[in-house]
Amino acid sequence: MKGNRRKSREHAMQALFYLDMIRDESVESLDIFYDNFSPSKQAIPFFRKLVEGVRQSKPDIDSIIERFSSNWKLHRMPHVDRNILRIAVFEMLYCEDIPIKVSINEAIDIGKKYGTHESGPFINGILDSLRISIEKGDLKMKTGDDKDSLERRCPRLGGPVPFKYCRTIGEGGMPCFKIMDCWWETFDIRTYLENTLPEAAFKSILEAKPPDKIASILDLIEQAKQRQ
Repeated sequence: MKGNRRKSREHAMQALFYLDMIRDESVESLDIFYDNFSPSKQAIPFFRKLVEGVRQSKPDIDSIIERFSSNWKLHRMPHVDRNILRIAVFEMLYCEDIPIKVSINEAIDIGKKYGTHESGPFINGILDSLRISIEKGDLKMKTGDDKDSLERRCPRLGGPVPFKYCRTIGEGGMPCFKIMDCWWETFDIRTYLENTLPEAAFKSILEAKPPDKIASILDLIEQAKQRQ
């Protein structure tokens, strides 16, 4: 469990780093990252919880980081450090099942691995101040229903997505290449696509193959910038 959660955190940091660098936090961009750098099957659920949790609560999380960062503005922080902080703050405020000290220690270790020699102490200082505030009761953990009101689990994203997303996520607004694999149990997806797509488009879905993976996150960032 511990090893899987560490991998989830590392992949979540990389995904948020990628979205940060391309300045695009859409589900489509996250999907591109996931297609090329997906974590292990065991690490997917927690990875997705972290990424989606940070994305949904980012304004609050960023405000808290700046509040406890001793005059450091978020935009001046290294990309790696601030996304490690975002994940840790999300855990500390939204994940009651994770001890606060575990979240802090994991963030420090990941900072040492991916950041600079200053990352560990920098991350520790901010998160420890937040810990003290939580323990004093000045800042309370946030609870509530954050369930997705979506329809079908996506094997690539690791969570539910609406059919509309699957129907338009492909190149040129085409359906996802795995749409038949995912939706055949829900309804007659083959007949639906055959009746709604041009013949050539329907044939291309039948013959579709997964895109080649990109080896480097930097290459992925460069491709995203070229599309903008």
